[in-house]
Amino acid sequence: MTLKKNILLIIWVIISPALLAQSLSLRVISMNMKEGGKPANYDADAYSDFIRQYNPDIVVFQEMDNFTTRNGNKDLLSEMAVKLGMFPYYGKAFTYAGGDFGNAILSKYPFYNARTITAKPTGASEMRACSWIDVLMPDKRKVRVAVTHLDVASDEQVRISMLATINTNMLTNNELPTLLIGDFNATPDSETLNYAKFKWQDIGEGTGNTISSTNPTKRIDYVMGYPKTWIRKNYEIVCNPGLSDHCFIVADVEHP
Repeated sequence: MTLKKNILLIIWVIISPALLAQSLSLRVISMNMKEGGKPANYDADAYSDFIRQYNPDIVVFQEMDNFTTRNGNKDLLSEMAVKLGMFPYYGKAFTYAGGDFGNAILSKYPFYNARTITAKPTGASEMRACSWIDVLMPDKRKVRVAVTHLDVASDEQVRISMLATINTNMLTNNELPTLLIGDFNATPDSETLNYAKFKWQDIGEGTGNTISSTNPTKRIDYVMGYPKTWIRKNYEIVCNPGLSDHCFIVADVEHP
């Protein structure tokens, strides 16, 4: 009997981690704010109301103003964070209109690390940024979520150069499952996306177009995963011309 109990104990020790292990599940939203929120007259309530109906874990923003004359000297991100009960992080790309212009993130859960890198590759129209946070999920798993907005230049090499900078800074010695989300200003058949997919998984591959929000004819907004083992559970493209010229992405993703 003792031998039998010992055998059962050994089996339990071996299999219990696999039984207890849970996949990392996230709902993420990507929102290009169009000139800092101009379509909604820089109204935090308008964007917060949209976000609230989806109850996301993470929201990433491109084209976010911070205390600019254009947005009425508002800290729009913090206003939304208070309304939604989320943790904010702002990543400045460059100084603009008396304040800042860049990317931003809202997280339902605390993050223990945050960083922004900037670069202006040769031929770029302006400084570009990539911002990320490392999030501690309720099940104690960790995930890195990043947002970027690649240059609109006609030269593909400008965007490829920025992606190379992002990869070096964000993936080197990184063991966390990672999402890179945002406006790539490049279509799925572009050299930019071909380069991106050397390292990244296009989680939304085969889904619909994202611009313009009134008549979407091109897909230029993406949710990318690293390593290439992410699972797409649901992927919705939501067009709301009152909030942006881009359609937004609402994605449920999972990592083993």
